[in-house]
Amino acid sequence: MYWKSNEKLEEYEKKLIEILQTLDDKYEDFIIIVEGKRDEQLLRDFGVEAPIIRTQAGKSRFQLVEEIARKAGKGGKILILTDFDSEGIEIAKSLSRALERYDVRVMRRLRLVIRKYMGPYRAIEELVALFKKKDFPK
Repeated sequence: MYWKSNEKLEEYEKKLIEILQTLDDKYEDFIIIVEGKRDEQLLRDFGVEAPIIRTQAGKSRFQLVEEIARKAGKGGKILILTDFDSEGIEIAKSLSRALERYDVRVMRRLRLVIRKYMGPYRAIEELVALFKKKDFPK
């Protein structure tokens, strides 16, 4: 699916891959929020099966929050995996505040852990580079 380079994975990249590939095993009944189609596809390529909602789906912020809150339900869990650039951080903050008003639990700690292991990557779609490293796990 992806061409391979001669580069090997760094330790932080290996940890990030492990986190992403085991999300469904470690967490139950949660929804992931991403910005666009490529972000969603990338998570699917990592094997993530959890429901994913895109912020760039042509809906107003209010409509998006309503949809997420309805799908998550009261006490439901949400992982906001918007990019770690200024726009993505602002989206994450805004959604977090709005969703918590609906008693939706935002998985902030997990977002921070993922950020820690993203190293120089700022956008979720940039993680496609990991698939190209020669020692990416099958």
